[in-house]
Amino acid sequence: MGKRVPRTHAGGTWTKSQYFSFIRGALRKAATRYPVKHQVLDSVKKLVKGKRHRFEYPCAACGDWFKRADVEVDHIKPAGSLKDYDDLPAFTRTLFCEEDNLQVLCKPCHNDKTQRERKAAKEAKNG
Repeated sequence: MGKRVPRTHAGGTWTKSQYFSFIRGALRKAATRYPVKHQVLDSVKKLVKGKRHRFEYPCAACGDWFKRADVEVDHIKPAGSLKDYDDLPAFTRTLFCEEDNLQVLCKPCHNDKTQRERKAAKEAKNG
C-alpha cells in the first residue's frame, strides 16, 4: 500500500493540496464578480437584432461573434499555480488584473488555449 499523504490542514482533515485547492477555488469564484471582467465584456459587445440574445462578443482568437453564454473572459498571462503560501501574491495579482491582461475568447478557443498552457507547464516541469 502507498504512503499516506499527511492531513495537516482544516483540523487534520485536508491535505495541503486540498487546502490550496479550496483557497484557489474561493479566489476564482470571487474573481467572477471583479468589475474589470465586466468592463472587458462591455467594451467589445455589440447589439444584435432578430436573435434571442441581445448582445454578441467577438472571440480574440478566431474572430467569430458569440452570445454571452458561449464566451469566457481569459487571462492573457495565466494566473499560475497556487500550491503554497509563497504563490499567493503573484496568483492574486494576476487573477485580479487590469484590462490589458484580459481578453474575450469563445469556449472552444479558451479550452484550446488552456490545454496548450497546461501541456507547456507540464513539459517545463518535466524538463
